[in-house]
Amino acid sequence: MKRISLLFGLLLTTGVFAQTANDSITLDPQKQLNAAQRLLSGNYASAVTVGAYGEMLYNQPEGDNGEIDVQRLVLLLGYRFNDRAQFVTEIEFEHVEEVYVEQAFVNYNLGNSVNLRGGLMLVPMGIVNEYHEPTTFNGTERPAMDNVIVPTTWRELGVGVFGRVNDLSLGYQAYLFNGFKSTEADGEGGISGFLQGSSGLRGGRQKGIKSTIDSPTLSAKLDYYGVPGLRLGLSGYFGKTQAADDVEELTEQTLEFQWLAWMPDTLMGILRQEGNLFMPPFRIPRITTP
Repeated sequence: MKRISLLFGLLLTTGVFAQTANDSITLDPQKQLNAAQRLLSGNYASAVTVGAYGEMLYNQPEGDNGEIDVQRLVLLLGYRFNDRAQFVTEIEFEHVEEVYVEQAFVNYNLGNSVNLRGGLMLVPMGIVNEYHEPTTFNGTERPAMDNVIVPTTWRELGVGVFGRVNDLSLGYQAYLFNGFKSTEADGEGGISGFLQGSSGLRGGRQKGIKSTIDSPTLSAKLDYYGVPGLRLGLSGYFGKTQAADDVEELTEQTLEFQWLAWMPDTLMGILRQEGNLFMPPFRIPRITTP
C-alpha cells in the first residue's frame, strides 16, 4: 500500500551562555555531527549546554484514516567539568506518553587521539544508530534494517575508548557493553524469550533498565574519512546474549524445548542451547509432521 509521509523535524542546539553560528545540518559526511557530538564539540566554551529536537509524522495510507504522531521530543543536557571531562545526557519523550533516558555518559580526554567514555551510550553499529536525528538520515521513517537488524536506537551500559588519528584519516571506537537479554523466567518453571522473528533484535535491548550481564560484549568501529565528501565505516559486535541466573541453571534439554516453543513459526538466527546468538535474524518456515 502506498503511503504518503510528511516529516516535520526540528533540530535545535543552543548554549545557555553562548551560541554557535554553525549550521546543525550538513551534507558533508565528514563534518556531520549528531546532537550529543555537537554538545561535546569545542564550539561550546560554556560549562552548561542545552539541545533539543522534535519529530512529528503524518502518515496517510490510501483508503484508510491517517495518523498524526509526535514521534519523539528530545532534550539534551551537557556539562563541561574542565578541558578533559564532559558529561552528556539525552532524555526522550516518545509518542507523548513514554519517557526514556537514551544516553547518559562521561567523556574523559587522555590525549590528542585517545578518549575514555563510560555510561549509557549508543552502540557504534551502522550509520543511523549514531546519526538518528530526523535531519541526519535520508527518508522520513528510519530504514527497516535500522529497526530490526540494528535496533535503533540501540544503547546499552558500557565503557571504552574512542578517538581520531588524523594522520591516517581514521576514527575508531571500541566499547565493552552488556549484551542482548535473550530469556527470562516466566514464573511457572519455564522461560520466555525476547528475540523474536517479527521484531528481530529489538526486544533484546536492555537500555540500562536493571540490565542483566554475565559476560560483556565487544562493539568496535572504524571510520575512514580520507576522501573528501566520503566516509567509509566498518563495525562489528561480538559476544553472547545475557540471561538471569535462574534461567542459566535450566538444563540444556529444557532450554532447547523452550526455544522451539517460544518461536513455533520462526527461528531467529542460529542459537546454541545456552542462548548464544551467532547470526542476524532470518525466517525459517515451520516444519510440521503428520
